[in-house]
Amino acid sequence: MISFTVPILWDNKLNTVVNNESSEIIRIFNTAFNHLLPADKAMVDIYPEAYRQEIDSINEWVYDTVNSTFESLWWGLA
Repeated sequence: MISFTVPILWDNKLNTVVNNESSEIIRIFNTAFNHLLPADKAMVDIYPEAYRQEIDSINEWVYDTVNSTFESLWWGLA
């Protein structure tokens, strides 16, 4: 049996998916919940401004190349 996992951001109050794109979830987590964290943890920057262009470029390549290729192979579209 083959199983897959996917990232998902779930809203417990509305019982719905907020987002299922890993790079977007990382950007959301970078600041969205800082008000709930201790100040030292809220200061951690997991999407630093100095590296955003490089991070986005790599994420775009992974999404367009790796994810799309795998999906095409999985569904026999390649």
